[in-house]
Amino acid sequence: MITPSTLEDYQALLDNTDLMNSNYAILGSIGTDNLYIPEENFGSINEYEVSCYLWSPDLYSTEPKVYDWDAPYKVVESANIVLDGISTLKNKDESSAAYKNVKGSALFFRSFAFYNLSQIFCKPYISSSASIDPGIPLRLSSDVNIESTRPPVKQLYDQLITDLKTAIELLPVKSINLYRPSKNSANALLAKVYLSMGDYSNAGLYATNCLNTTSSLIDFNTIDSTNDRPFPNYSSQVGQINPELIIWMEALDYPSIGAREGNGYIDTSFFASYDINDLRRVILYEPYNGNYHIFKGSYVGYGNFSGIATNEVYLIHAESNARAGNYQAALDDLNSLLVNRYRAGTYTPLTFTSPDSVLLKVLQERRKELPFTAQLRWEDLRRLNQDSRFAVTLKRIINSVNYELPPNDDRYVLPIPSYEISLSHIQQNPR
Repeated sequence: MITPSTLEDYQALLDNTDLMNSNYAILGSIGTDNLYIPEENFGSINEYEVSCYLWSPDLYSTEPKVYDWDAPYKVVESANIVLDGISTLKNKDESSAAYKNVKGSALFFRSFAFYNLSQIFCKPYISSSASIDPGIPLRLSSDVNIESTRPPVKQLYDQLITDLKTAIELLPVKSINLYRPSKNSANALLAKVYLSMGDYSNAGLYATNCLNTTSSLIDFNTIDSTNDRPFPNYSSQVGQINPELIIWMEALDYPSIGAREGNGYIDTSFFASYDINDLRRVILYEPYNGNYHIFKGSYVGYGNFSGIATNEVYLIHAESNARAGNYQAALDDLNSLLVNRYRAGTYTPLTFTSPDSVLLKVLQERRKELPFTAQLRWEDLRRLNQDSRFAVTLKRIINSVNYELPPNDDRYVLPIPSYEISLSHIQQNPR
């Protein structure tokens, strides 16, 4: 055990992959319409997973710790230790590649954690109210004695944009491994941030910046669909690298949504939306327990991938093009992706029919391509519910009881853990 005192020490802190690249929040995914959990499986999952699945107001009544809150803030604290520490180093060379990498990486990890937290613990970015909606605590110092507050959502997004633009300038185009941030991953994360804000012009710009240097896609015809883990898991299969990976991150493990867990199934109507020649039907899923299917297509083996890959960036680029009226460019993005997802020789390129049909197709393919990547479906429901064209009411029937989650309901924002409220006295989210 040492007190960090050198640039190498701080790089080592950032290279702690068990902390910096793992255990990101994913509770939102349990509340989406991609998932079906039959009542008989409730006994095999945590009680608060059931509460999350049914959108209960009292979410954590049986859980002493809320890891979706705690784990990302541990990343924030480690990043702040690094940023505070390198600022006081003697004889530091701020122009050196090593210094830039450490600072840029710390800014990226802190931004990734803040973004991850914001997608469940505060309201989505709504331009008309972002200046007054309470965000999440923005811990920007490693000093634990500083009292937490909840600055507005707009301040959170301003911080993300500032930090990620700085990280882009500091980081190398590609890192030495997929656990370390790069210019590509910072561009991709900034594209995600702008997409969640509804700033499609900038989302497209930073998606373009990423794809200009990282655009590889897997041809699913080369994947063995009978494999329990179809995609190379970078963390354990040395020499086998998924070419779509931009940065490797893994989410917290929950029995209801973990790959091949068998406790949560794919919603049957959602599964039916895949074309018979779409290889995602057999590579992302496998039959289970009669007429059901379970998810197996994680980019991190049996866990849930929480990082960023080129397939997501293509879809951000496609949506940005569609929103800007560049319909053929949006279709080109989709065709580039989908030709790699269909059985060889069966894919018919998409052609333009109407503006609304292009955007709708992009959103449909985003859902089908990224069903359990991080909590993207939850994020999309939150942002798309603001547009009446895409707003949906989620419904479940359990033991003849109807449960509903209307668009823009307060329950799209999860409660902050009670122990955090007791310690810092910050404002609780309404439920």
